[in-house]
Amino acid sequence: MEQIPKLDFETLDTFFGSHAPFLISMSDGLQEELRLVIAAAEIGPVGGRIPEFHESDEATRQALHEILANTSPIEINEQCVYEICFHEYILYQVRNESFCSYDSDEVGRGKYMVLFEKSKLLSSLSDITDAQQLEDGSFYPGKWVHYRINTQCHIIDIISHCPPTVSLSSLDAAKT
Repeated sequence: MEQIPKLDFETLDTFFGSHAPFLISMSDGLQEELRLVIAAAEIGPVGGRIPEFHESDEATRQALHEILANTSPIEINEQCVYEICFHEYILYQVRNESFCSYDSDEVGRGKYMVLFEKSKLLSSLSDITDAQQLEDGSFYPGKWVHYRINTQCHIIDIISHCPPTVSLSSLDAAKT
């Protein structure tokens, strides 16, 4: 019998291969519970889903169609959908991946599901929230961890003192 790896934040990173996952949905509940549904990406068929480019002139439409006819789209893999739930968090932010800058001084591990040991967000947390590192070295409300989720279009940073739960999901469940 094949062993299914334990679903946790770090293990989930290994399921996505060479393409960033898609963010399907994100919600923040009444009890400060952050719920994200992400799906793995897969390569679609060659020439699949070529846009019509109605706003362009005929020569441009033809040229774009010829270029795209031999390409493959990156699509949502409906069989690899996961829910990540932070039952408690201190802070989260969402950025358009096109406008995200990276700092070479930050230290983290993971490709799409990143755990940071050192980051600007961690360093500034006590300046922008009531979370504090106390004189004895302990942390309020608990030891902080910076999680980052890199998706096709979004960079999502979460700081929490509790690890998230990760579970298999479906696109239907993401719509509820």
